[in-house]
Amino acid sequence: MTLTAPSEPRARQRRPPLPSSDRRRHALVVVALAVAGVGLLATSHLLTARRQLLAAGTDLRASRAALTKRDDAAATAILDRASGHLDGAASAARSFPLPALGLVPLFGSPVRASATAARAGRDGVAAARSLVAASSSFPTSASAGVDGHDLSAFHDAAARSQAAISAADAGLARADQALTGPAGALLPAVSGPARAMRAELAASRNELSAAGRGMTLLEDLTSSTTDARLLLLSQDSLELRATGGYIGSYGVLHFANGTVKLETYEASEDLPPADPPARAPEGLGLYLPGPWGLSNVNWWPDFPTTAAAATEMYKRQGGGDVDGVLALTEFATARLVGALGPLQLPDYARPVVEDGFDTRVVAEVEQKIPPDQPRKKFLIELANTLFGRLFSLPAAKLPAVTDAVRRSLGTGDIQLWFKDPARQRLVSGAAIAGALPKTDGDFLMVVDANMAASKANLSVTKQVDYRVDRDKDGRLVGHLRVEIDNGGAQSSINPLYNSYLRAYVPAGSTLINADGHQASNPALDGAFQVFVQPLVVQPKEKGVATFDYLLPEGVAAGGNYRLTWIRQAGTPDDRLRVAVSGGTGQSDPAVKTLHFERNLNGKGLVSWLRQRWIVHKLGV
Repeated sequence: MTLTAPSEPRARQRRPPLPSSDRRRHALVVVALAVAGVGLLATSHLLTARRQLLAAGTDLRASRAALTKRDDAAATAILDRASGHLDGAASAARSFPLPALGLVPLFGSPVRASATAARAGRDGVAAARSLVAASSSFPTSASAGVDGHDLSAFHDAAARSQAAISAADAGLARADQALTGPAGALLPAVSGPARAMRAELAASRNELSAAGRGMTLLEDLTSSTTDARLLLLSQDSLELRATGGYIGSYGVLHFANGTVKLETYEASEDLPPADPPARAPEGLGLYLPGPWGLSNVNWWPDFPTTAAAATEMYKRQGGGDVDGVLALTEFATARLVGALGPLQLPDYARPVVEDGFDTRVVAEVEQKIPPDQPRKKFLIELANTLFGRLFSLPAAKLPAVTDAVRRSLGTGDIQLWFKDPARQRLVSGAAIAGALPKTDGDFLMVVDANMAASKANLSVTKQVDYRVDRDKDGRLVGHLRVEIDNGGAQSSINPLYNSYLRAYVPAGSTLINADGHQASNPALDGAFQVFVQPLVVQPKEKGVATFDYLLPEGVAAGGNYRLTWIRQAGTPDDRLRVAVSGGTGQSDPAVKTLHFERNLNGKGLVSWLRQRWIVHKLGV
């Protein structure tokens, strides 16, 4: 073996020093990288805050929906989640390096806006929590007594709720004020979440205002000093009328000294003739087999007009004075049956359920052989059982009942009117009032009435197409086409469909086709023009009615066209399509009112984006 000596280590070579200019560039690169890192970190925290704020806004909207359904547990859980998102947004706004950048012009505004929006969101959550607390303390049922169901607990709860609503509105007002600056910021990252949250707060305040009016009304009706009778109209849309359907039965709800009871429920044909007799309005009198009475009093689609006539007619037919009118279609009744669970009636073996409710009523009342005595015994027992269950509602059923009522309000299947102006002001402007709106733009309501005394509407649907264009003189012309499809087979309940079709359009419109005619009587003090066209449609056939008319010149002032269309209550299967200057829209069966907008003079990208937004909003 040969040993070798270790080699000498090589001398370490030193790098020559960098020139001063290179050192400066190196230092600048290091600083730039550090600034970029800080900027990226700050931007990441700002984006986190933005996501958390948007999520909190979504939660506030969801909590409103849960509270509307009286699902207090769900509302509380959603608000807990919203609080977590707001804490996350506030934490992100405090994270390094954002506090240090708060005075820097570029980052200062987003940092302050994120913190402000988080604080505003907490005010919104606090307001919502106070409402949940008030809702949780609300009773679910009234105790039964000899003179009716005791409502004193509801009266006390309504008074407590008023205080909670006032406190919540004050908190939402503070939150809205705090978001004024951030919502107006130029940077979308700043203004976007602030505007979204501000919109939710505004919606909450609107709902609070409506809830406040509702609580005021409830406090009034449940007061120990109140004595008020409400005429209950059961509308059958299978025999369609202007506000929903033929009034085959009626009742009286009596609020007296802090109690409520269904005082009576009977068939409308059992009422004596009106004394003195009342003259039927134009059109209706041609079809009546006898004197005009309560069963056909709902000739006008404006519910306050119909309700006022109903109170007078009921008095003339021996019912005495009433203080208001509550109307329900069979759709509202069916939803309540579904929410309350199967209803077992005293003299009927098969329970009543929501599915197939309309055909069950027809079978029991119209087709039964031999008929019940009295003929509407089924409806009488149903009304007494239904309201008895409502007045003694189990807590577990409350969210479902509240949701059923909410859906019926949106479609016009529940309508309410009061003779007292102060009470009426509490419902005016809400969907439950059923009033036709006054508008400066275009307006359309197709009002159908089945004048054959049949139940043909069980099988009848309509396709309504409305197109607006300009004539050779540049004036706007409305083209309305209504196709009625009587899809049912001929039977005792569908011998034919005898439609008295009316189109409510803006006052000053002029009919230019010869198929229909203009009604001679003014509609709602001249607020609308009414065109009429009767139409008979045999079973398994279709019929078409058309109305072409000049619109008044002020309908599209400045080229901004706006259409308000009201769906007739009791017609969820009817379809409406609108076409104006290249834009289209269609109706939602769950919504009674459709708004459509079109800029007739608009050109370019801005106009195109605006039209796309409108179409998206309509769900087309």
